[in-house]
Amino acid sequence: MSQMKSAPPHNSEKLLLTKLMPPRLPSAVVQRAELLGRLDISLTKKVSLVTAPTGFGKTTLVRMWIANRDFSYAWITLDENDNDATRFWTYVCSALRTVDHSLGKTTLSMLMTSQPPSFESLLTPLINDLTRLKKSCVLVLDDYQAIKSTEINKGISFLIQHLPEALHLIFITRTDPDLSLGILRVRAELVEINATDLRFDEAEAKAFLHTTLKTTVSSSAVARLLQKTEGWPAGLRLVTLALQNKAGIDDIEKLIESFSGSDRYVADYLIKEVFESQPQAIQSFLLKTSFFRRLTGSLCDALMEINNSASLLEQLEHDNLFIEQLERSSNQVWYRYSSLFAESIQYLARQRLDEAVMKSLFEKASGWYEYHGLFDEAIETALAAKLFDRALALIEKFIEIQDLSEMRTLSRWLGNIPQQEILLHPAICFTYAQIILYSTDRFAPATSVRIEPFLHAAESTWRAKEDHGRLGQLLSFRGNVVWWQGDFQKAFEYARQSLPELPEHDVFWLGNSLLIVSYEALNAGRILGAQDQVLQARALLGAAQNIYGVLAAIQMLGEVFYWQGELEQAEQLNRQILTEAVGEESMLDDQGIASLSLAHISYERNNLEEAGQQAMRALDLGQQRANEVLQAQATIRIAQIDAAKGNLVQAHDLLKALEGKIQNAPLLREIQNAQALLSIRANDISALEWWIKLTSSEDQNAPPIQKEREAFTLARIHIAGGKPGEALNVINDWKMDAAQNGRVRSQVEGLLLEALAHHADANLLEGTRSLSEALTIGQAKGFRRLFLDEGARMAALLQAALPTLPNRSLSLFAATLLHSFPPELTSHLTVTGSRPAQSAVEGIRV
Repeated sequence: MSQMKSAPPHNSEKLLLTKLMPPRLPSAVVQRAELLGRLDISLTKKVSLVTAPTGFGKTTLVRMWIANRDFSYAWITLDENDNDATRFWTYVCSALRTVDHSLGKTTLSMLMTSQPPSFESLLTPLINDLTRLKKSCVLVLDDYQAIKSTEINKGISFLIQHLPEALHLIFITRTDPDLSLGILRVRAELVEINATDLRFDEAEAKAFLHTTLKTTVSSSAVARLLQKTEGWPAGLRLVTLALQNKAGIDDIEKLIESFSGSDRYVADYLIKEVFESQPQAIQSFLLKTSFFRRLTGSLCDALMEINNSASLLEQLEHDNLFIEQLERSSNQVWYRYSSLFAESIQYLARQRLDEAVMKSLFEKASGWYEYHGLFDEAIETALAAKLFDRALALIEKFIEIQDLSEMRTLSRWLGNIPQQEILLHPAICFTYAQIILYSTDRFAPATSVRIEPFLHAAESTWRAKEDHGRLGQLLSFRGNVVWWQGDFQKAFEYARQSLPELPEHDVFWLGNSLLIVSYEALNAGRILGAQDQVLQARALLGAAQNIYGVLAAIQMLGEVFYWQGELEQAEQLNRQILTEAVGEESMLDDQGIASLSLAHISYERNNLEEAGQQAMRALDLGQQRANEVLQAQATIRIAQIDAAKGNLVQAHDLLKALEGKIQNAPLLREIQNAQALLSIRANDISALEWWIKLTSSEDQNAPPIQKEREAFTLARIHIAGGKPGEALNVINDWKMDAAQNGRVRSQVEGLLLEALAHHADANLLEGTRSLSEALTIGQAKGFRRLFLDEGARMAALLQAALPTLPNRSLSLFAATLLHSFPPELTSHLTVTGSRPAQSAVEGIRV
């Protein structure tokens, strides 16, 4: 059975190019030969891990190393916003393309889809690109402690596992990353530099102080400073900033003596000895700009309401006031404060600036970011100040540009806004509902409950405003929600309601609704109507570039062809799905459904081994995805294959175990019907009273396809029970309906059952007429198991009718079928009363 999928198209994001540039080296650096030597050795390994708390000179060390070595490198400075996998891998590819523009082209294209693929599929072409590197290249991931995403960490682990020889990875991080590095340690493929390694020794501290202060500090003072700071490079830097204004060596050594190394004292020191020594104008500037990660002159002008911020930033850099330049272009320069310094000043700002001033600063910054097209920063800044109205207005604009291509980012933003605020914005409500559905377990009832308040709010507003287009989109989406909850009737209703509301140009939602409606026709057995609708849906979804909807349409079209008896076309479409449904975990559902459909086709052709393999593949994929429907339907097919091979006990046990696990009512009916067919095979008709009682009470909600299946099972029971007249009454209406609506498979099944009923009633003439018609269609369409599954009764009818079939072609097909029955069903049969049926088969085939 087809499963619906849809996801909005994707638009690419803007990259902040400063993140791809390594920080500039400070003017005073200490040459750390031993550590640089270890990094040189690291080029023969896969990974280097530079781990230490803030202020240990991790970034400076690596930056100094790459500045003086002859190899290519790519650099990314990470932050918490990069936990969005799409954004993270976009930056990785973009960084590598600074080395070689051909790298990552395929992966970037895959990232541009509305729901990017799994990390294995995403990274495979990137890894293949990297194998073409002709010389060593280093990829530096700075501030990796910001990455918390399990998905990203899995992707990085996969990259490490398959890392090309020419590429070396360096992680600069405050904490150990959540990566599988144990095997690298065992294989000596990992170089680690930690806080102990990075602490200054006495010679390094002395050299640093001498370079910075332009004077020589006594060995005892250096030793005392090292004792207090425990070799922490930032601690020494903090001291040197305060010492720069000291007149003589005595003042310097007194201050060293009074310096404390605890974090609280460091903060106090920064404020008292660095911040408070600045002019009032600079203090105000630092307080009001410290909250923003990246600074440029015009942004600071907007915050401070002045026009000389560019020169102030340049002066701060010249004075080494914990600020570094990130990027210089023709019209602006970007800077950032060191983290420790910024945090200390932020702490002070919260004490000195009242809430109104703080909010005003964030609002000005958000406005500046918006004006310059930096919507991410504009929204983040508004949220930081709890400016929810502004944040929501910006998110609406962001959605217009990006659609749902950054679902995780949107989800994080909206998760920080009170629900009552969101409910006032119908467009955002609708977007949030889609995010929840596409990013959580869409089959779980809790998902529908969580979505409903947002849909209700949007629907109420749009109905009041008579906004038919948006209302149509919402109704179409409601169809998706209830579809995945298993309520197909409601899904059909919503889809039908949406169609007259949607404008012709809204191909995305028109295609979505038409796809649901086409499944309604399919489920009702109206195969010809379903075919027209699904072809229209596929065209619309293709125009909308909705790959998930297109795959669902192909699945449904394959099912239409299956019912029409066009097995070749059905097979081609399902193999197309197996080729195209790759790259994303959710597409395993598509692969599973296609595998099961191929199992059905192989079974119809009596290719039992191939059918079994395909059904087992579908079962495995269903288990991987926790897809109950796929697992159940695959198990039913496996049981049918077991039965076809004569393993009735094994088939019975499979279905009995499955029945105990399933709560879904339609699935239970499928399982129970399969159990009834097993009992008929075993000639255990008396055991079927329970099934007859179960199906005798009319289920108004049961789809016609299910009713037909059960009607044909009931006809078989009547035939086996010696009531051929009752069987014919059951068959006639359904056979006619199948012919009228294009259900060729059902038509063949009805005809062969009709033939068996006539034969059981000793009316061989009518039986042969119905059998001839069934054989004619079955031979043309490739149906085999429809005949073979009827067992001994069909074998007896075929051998009786064989001499009177109207042409040689049908006789050959009938003989082939007889030859396919197990020997125990044909060895005792005769054609003329003297010749065994098997001999007759062989005679005709000659």
